[in-house]
Amino acid sequence: MSTPLVSVLVPAWNVAPWLAEGLGSVLAQSLAELEVVLVDDASTDSTLEIARGLAARDPRLVVVARPTNGGSARARNDALAVARAPWIAVFDADDRMAPDRLARLLAVAESRGAVWIADDQWVEVAGDGALRGRLLTDEPEGAVGLDLVRFLDRDPPEAIGYGTLKPLVRRDFLERHGIRWRPEAGRSDDFLFTLECLARGASAWLWNEPLYGYRLRPGSQVTRLDARATLRHLAAVQELAERLLADHPDPAVHAALARRRRRIAAASVYRELLAALRAGRLFAAAALLARTPGSSALLAAGALEALRRRLGPRRPPTLAERRLFSSRLDRVADALGTRVRSPSAPS
Repeated sequence: MSTPLVSVLVPAWNVAPWLAEGLGSVLAQSLAELEVVLVDDASTDSTLEIARGLAARDPRLVVVARPTNGGSARARNDALAVARAPWIAVFDADDRMAPDRLARLLAVAESRGAVWIADDQWVEVAGDGALRGRLLTDEPEGAVGLDLVRFLDRDPPEAIGYGTLKPLVRRDFLERHGIRWRPEAGRSDDFLFTLECLARGASAWLWNEPLYGYRLRPGSQVTRLDARATLRHLAAVQELAERLLADHPDPAVHAALARRRRRIAAASVYRELLAALRAGRLFAAAALLARTPGSSALLAAGALEALRRRLGPRRPPTLAERRLFSSRLDRVADALGTRVRSPSAPS
């Protein structure tokens, strides 16, 4: 088989109900020079059998079976070690992509001299096929550059942000800088991967057209944690990001990191308030309101947002639609400053 132009890396764990559709959308790409490397992460359902069955019918699909479960980062790194193409794409096995996605991204990347490019996503709830949201609605049409500050500012808590983007990346850039997916990031390995690419000076572009289908489903990494557990996870990943960028020379990057930390802290206050009120711990809620300026306004805004979403069409909390955690969250975060405790603290 000739050397492909694009290798698509697919970590897979217990995705049997969605795998045939997801891989089918990759193997049906208009780009002919393609290989797909799927790493089964010790699935306990029929994921591996389905993948091997598809590989038997299409030699472009390579299947690797991990003996033990190691998480998506290790699976992607294993897939990268097998991949042969100069361009690397990432794909989650339960998602979908448009038939000409890779060809179009590759053409834009080459015309712009990009080493990293990602497109908009359409968001589905449980894969019902209905468009429930998009990610890049705040960006201009066509191609726009992405830098580290914009990336940090547009991956807020309580929303599906730019950390979920699924890029096409030059392999030689990854090799030159030793960039891999980091297992310590858990389900945020995509976020840290892109952050490290940008920190290393990647010429990065966004293509504002939804060619990738992001599936929100029960039991996935994104949906199975409750809000407070998610915020504790985000706080831990934030610490990893700050360590990675500790020596970055641009003060604007450090300012963006500080803004993101304050937003996580403010979102944590909001979730602690909700938990206290729902549990009837009124004194605890009152004490938290008293020591966190602006949190009462955030709580009121959260109630209005919940009502709006309940009465309106069901939508996932995409970046452009999550009104509560935008200007209001920033105002509360600025008021809190450094006085709020870490989101990792118990409530």
